[in-house]
Amino acid sequence: MATNGELKVANYLMAVEGLAMIRRIVTDPGALEPRANEIAMIIRAVDQPPLSTMIDIIRHEVDPGYSMWAPRYDGPNPAIETEEPVFTELVRASRPGVALDAACGTGRHSAILSAMGWDVIGVDATDAMLERARAKVPDATFHQGRMQALPVDDASVDLVVCGLALSHVEDLVPVYAEFARVLRPGGRAVTTDMHPMMTSTGGMAAFPVTDKRPDVAAGEPMTINYVPNLVHNVHEYVAAIVATDLEIVGCHEPSVSEATVGSFPSYEAFPDATREAFLGLPYLLIWDLAKRTTVS
Repeated sequence: MATNGELKVANYLMAVEGLAMIRRIVTDPGALEPRANEIAMIIRAVDQPPLSTMIDIIRHEVDPGYSMWAPRYDGPNPAIETEEPVFTELVRASRPGVALDAACGTGRHSAILSAMGWDVIGVDATDAMLERARAKVPDATFHQGRMQALPVDDASVDLVVCGLALSHVEDLVPVYAEFARVLRPGGRAVTTDMHPMMTSTGGMAAFPVTDKRPDVAAGEPMTINYVPNLVHNVHEYVAAIVATDLEIVGCHEPSVSEATVGSFPSYEAFPDATREAFLGLPYLLIWDLAKRTTVS
């Protein structure tokens, strides 16, 4: 755990206003004036609550961070709410067999697959996540392990899924190589992740440690706990995938929708700026892959 310092609420809101402005600086310069007026308003009140409120920013490594997050990981979580409908439609296209849920977390994908008739194997590095997965999907088999060294035999599964985990991995190549190794020829892999557009604009795996929301107006202390998301650009995924026996069948980029943008922290204070900053940006990056029937 490391403290990254403090973030003033006013500075966060001005950053959102700035992103909204930069997106329209050429295409719609007239839209900048309301944003500039709101920035001026923020500056005038910068030393008054709630704009003067300071937020502690605490960074966690993956395993301890997800151990803390496990009780509340499943929601409300706008990334999951955006991802699961696309994921479900993709895996529904395959006839059930043996599925591996890599970095299975709380077992949310395992539960979907099990309900579809798949025999599920889940692998995760975090005990707290595995405990929840085992309770959620008692018919599945779960193992502790990492994506770079899956405790699964070669060519033993028909489907590999991995949800919202690859942005925590420094090197994508060994992970996709492992997915290819455990897949049977003709098998499929579906991986979902935060889009590099989101991670490049400050999107981190932020999580609450309590169900109680702080009362900013009353000056209650605020903390943002997060696990860092690494920026992997699209070409890095492509390079890692094509270095294996996997082929790209499809690529999906669900965007920030009207339903999703309402969950962004700045929306309550400045909904128009939040829409203009984030609406329509690619939110997730989802790969639909297949293992070659004739492997190299």
